[in-house]
Amino acid sequence: MADKYVQSSPVLQYSDGTLVATERVGPQGQLLMDATHGSMYESSRNGTLFFAANQAAVTTTVALATTYTGLCLYNPVGNNRDLIIRAINFKLSVAPAAITLVGIMGGYVSTGGVTAHTTPLVYGTAIWPCNMGSTATPTGLVDSAATIVAPKFVWPLVGGFTAAALYPDACAFVDAQGAWILQPGAYAAIYTLTVSVGFGSILWEEVKR
Repeated sequence: MADKYVQSSPVLQYSDGTLVATERVGPQGQLLMDATHGSMYESSRNGTLFFAANQAAVTTTVALATTYTGLCLYNPVGNNRDLIIRAINFKLSVAPAAITLVGIMGGYVSTGGVTAHTTPLVYGTAIWPCNMGSTATPTGLVDSAATIVAPKFVWPLVGGFTAAALYPDACAFVDAQGAWILQPGAYAAIYTLTVSVGFGSILWEEVKR
């Protein structure tokens, strides 16, 4: 998989990353720049941004159970890439039987934080490059059921709702802004405080170590 599709401007003939002498300067001496496209556009175009999603509702395990069901992204030991979490989301499709919370958990073990891939998601069926139609393939592994080691709660998305008061369509799509990096042996997974049923999705970027 190529990390970059080199594309030149049809007018200026500058390759990606070329420094150009011409600059625009404002009245206080500041450099002026125009933003083009969104913050993830280049990663998507370069074939390093991927997403995965449950294709059927999944029943999650309780809290930090190590026999896990839900949605889990894992960076396998020996990989030459880091996985950068960009966003994770989970939406309930059935009202929970008890008060619950949806969040993110994760863990790292140098010998491998995921020891069994019980139900792996398949590329082209539940995993895709964000540049859809490209041939980019991820090195990260995604499971809807797996055996995980030493999980830790990381951050909440939404919570405090019950069967009698199912939470509204709150914004649970969180951009981590590159703050959370999975080195080989690390994983990130959907967390629910109690057994819940729903659909999860995860968006990540892959970069050379």
